Amino acid sequence: MNLSVLGGLVQVSGAAKYLKDTKTSFIQQRLTLHYHSTSEFKELTVNQLPSENIPDHDQDIGTHIVTGILYGADACFVFDRQVSSDEDKTTVKGEVNVALEKLLGVISVDANADLHMNDNEKAAVKNFTCTFYGDFYGDFQLLSNPTTFEDAMKVFADLPKLLKENQELAVPMRVWLYPLDKLHSRASKYHKDISMNLIQETESVVESLNTAEMKCSDLLKDSPAVTFAAFHDQILQMKQNCYKYKLRLMNKLGSLLPNIHGDVMEETTLNDLLQEHEESPFNESDLTEWLNERERESEIIKTVLRQLKDYGAQVEVNIDAILMDLEVGNLVSYTFTSLNWSDIIIPKQKAYLSSSTKAENVDISSDIKQTSWLTAEIQKTMRRNLEIFKNLMNSKDCKPAKFIVSSKEMKNHPGSCILLYESGCDEAVCFTPPYKPVCPITEEVKGQSVVLKVVPSSCPATVELRLLYKVKQDTDWRSEHVLEDQDTVTLTDLREETEYEIKCAAVGKLSFTTYSDIMHLRIIEKKLLMALDCVTDNLSFTKSKCSELLQDPRTNTFSAFRKKIEDMKRFCQIYRQDFRDKSQSLIWSVQFCEEETCALTSLLQAHEESSFNKQDLKEWITGKEKELSTVNEFLQQLFDIGAEVNFTLDAVLSDIKVENVVYYTFTSLEQPDKLLSELESYLKAPTASRKKNPKTAPQTLTWLTGNIREKMRQHLIIFKESSWFLHSPV
Repeated sequence: MNLSVLGGLVQVSGAAKYLKDTKTSFIQQRLTLHYHSTSEFKELTVNQLPSENIPDHDQDIGTHIVTGILYGADACFVFDRQVSSDEDKTTVKGEVNVALEKLLGVISVDANADLHMNDNEKAAVKNFTCTFYGDFYGDFQLLSNPTTFEDAMKVFADLPKLLKENQELAVPMRVWLYPLDKLHSRASKYHKDISMNLIQETESVVESLNTAEMKCSDLLKDSPAVTFAAFHDQILQMKQNCYKYKLRLMNKLGSLLPNIHGDVMEETTLNDLLQEHEESPFNESDLTEWLNERERESEIIKTVLRQLKDYGAQVEVNIDAILMDLEVGNLVSYTFTSLNWSDIIIPKQKAYLSSSTKAENVDISSDIKQTSWLTAEIQKTMRRNLEIFKNLMNSKDCKPAKFIVSSKEMKNHPGSCILLYESGCDEAVCFTPPYKPVCPITEEVKGQSVVLKVVPSSCPATVELRLLYKVKQDTDWRSEHVLEDQDTVTLTDLREETEYEIKCAAVGKLSFTTYSDIMHLRIIEKKLLMALDCVTDNLSFTKSKCSELLQDPRTNTFSAFRKKIEDMKRFCQIYRQDFRDKSQSLIWSVQFCEEETCALTSLLQAHEESSFNKQDLKEWITGKEKELSTVNEFLQQLFDIGAEVNFTLDAVLSDIKVENVVYYTFTSLEQPDKLLSELESYLKAPTASRKKNPKTAPQTLTWLTGNIREKMRQHLIIFKESSWFLHSPV
C-alpha cells in the first residue's frame, strides 16, 4: 500500500491526507492529535455471493471480494511550531511541553477535561498553527477547519457529539477481503506481492530525497543563504534537482508497480531501478555528504556574520552605489570570497536529469569527490581576517572609514579577505596589516640618554616605522619617526629614577598600526652609578698601591711583609671582579625594570659593611707604607754601622770564627694580619652569608704604634753600642 501511495496509484482523501503531510523543516516542532471513532460494522457471508457473479479469469477485473466493512471517522490535528535559528531553544522546548501536557489532558479518560487555558498556556501555544484532516463530508462536515491551537481544542471536544448525531455519514474505516480464487477456480489468481526488502529500500530512497529537500529548505531560511545570493542559489538548485528527480522516480514507480503486481514484469525491474538510483548523483551517500558540508559552511558563515553585525558592519550588495556617495571616504569590506565555489554534484545532477535513457548516464559518475572550500586553513584565514577587521573598526589611530560586509569571488584569496577602497579610488586592494615589528634593542645608556637599535621593516604593507615611548604612568605616547635607512634612534632628556615604556610601531594603510612588544627602561640616578664606579676605582687604587709596594726593592727584604702585600693585591683583584660582575648584572636588571633600584643600594650597603670598604683598605695601605718606610729607616742605620741582613742564624753560629752574635730582630713583620684574615674569610664564605662582624671599638690596622716605634729606637741604640766591639748581623 505504501508503494502504491508513493507511486500515485492510490489517491487519498479525508483523514488519510495526513499520510502525505510531512514536515518541511528539521527545526520545525510538531505535535499530532489523532481522533478515532467507530460507529457500525457490516459484513457479507460467502454464501450470499452467487457463483454466476464471480468474474472470469479473462476479465481480470478483481482478485478479492469485500466481506466486511467497519464504519466510523478519523481526524488528525497537526500542530506545527516554526522555530527560527536565533530563538532560545529552552523557551521553545518549554512551549512544546505546555502544548503536549494540554493535549494529554484533552485525551484523558476524564470526559470532563478542562479545555480552558490560562494566560501562560495561551502564550505558550500562540505560535502553534493547526492543520486539520478529517473524514467529514456533507452534513457531517465542519463549518470551518481549525487553524489555531485553541480552535482545535474546541473542535476536538465537539467531535464525539458530531459523530453520534450523524452516524449515517460515517465512512469505511476498515475492510475485510476474501480471495476470489477460493470461491471459484475460474476467478483471477494473478496478483503478485513485492518482497518487504524492496519495499523498505524504495521507501528509504524516497525518504532520503524528502530529507534532502527539508535540509535545503532549512538552509535557505538561514541567514547565510538569505544574505548571499551565491550561497542561496547553490542550495536552491540542489533542492529543485532533488524535487525533479523524486517526481521522475515516483512516475517510474507508478508504471512499474501494476506490471509487477500483475506478473507482467519481474520484481527485478524494481531492483534495477534502485540500483540505477545508487549509481546516480542523487544517492543518499552523496546527498548526505553535500548537505553536511553546506550545513557546516552555513554555521561558520552565520557565526562570522553575527560577529560582524555586532561590531556594527552591515551587509551591502551594491558597492558601486556606496562608492558614489561623496560622504563615504574610505570603504572597508569584509568579503566572503568562496561562496561561488565550483560544485561537482550539481552539474552531474543537471546532466542526469537532462538525459532520457540510462545509456546516456554512463559517463556521469566520476571518481572526483565533492569537497568543501571551507578547509581548516581557510577557517584560520577567516578568523584572522575577522580579528583584523574588528581591530580596524575599533582602532583610534585609523583614518575614518565605512565598514561593510559583502561577497565576491576571489580565487587568489580563498575564504575571505578585507577589501579596501581608498577615498577617491574605485579599485579595491586586499588589505593586509603590517607585520609585528621587532622590539627596539638598547645599545647604550649614557646619563639621561639612550641609544636604541631599530630593525627596519621588511613588510611591504608597512608605510612608516615609528618609535614610541612614554613614562610608564602616563597615557600619551611620544613618537619619533624612523627613516628608511635609519637603524638607531637616540632619546634624550630622560628623567632619572623613572621607568619608561618603549615600543616600535609599524604603520600601514588607513594608518592601521601594529605594535612590537613593549620594552621597559629605567634611567638610573647618576649619583648611584658614580658610587658603584667609585667602589671599583678604590679597589683598583688599592691594587695599584700594592703593585707599587711590590716593585719597591725594599719590600723583598722580608718575605712575610711581601706576602701580605701580595695577598692584599690578590684579594682586591678577586673582590673587584666579583663586585663588578654583580653591579653590571644588577645595573642591567634595574635598567630593564627586572629589579628595583634598591638592589643597587643594597649592593653598595653590603660593600660598605664588608672589610673591603674604602676606609679599611686605605688605612691598611697607609699602614703598610709606613711600616715599610720605618723598617727601611732602621735598616739603613743598621747597615751604616756595619750590620748585615742574615736569615740563617744556624750558619752563623756554626762559624768557629764567630764568638759572639748580636741580632737586631724585627719581631712584628710575621705577625698575623687581622684585616687580611677577614678578607680571606669573606671571600671564602658563600655570597648570601658574607657579613662583616660589627666592630666594638676602633681597630688599628698596623702593628707600628708609637710605643713600638720608641722600643725599636731604644733597641737600635743598644745595638749600636754593642756593635762597637762585636760582629753584629741583623
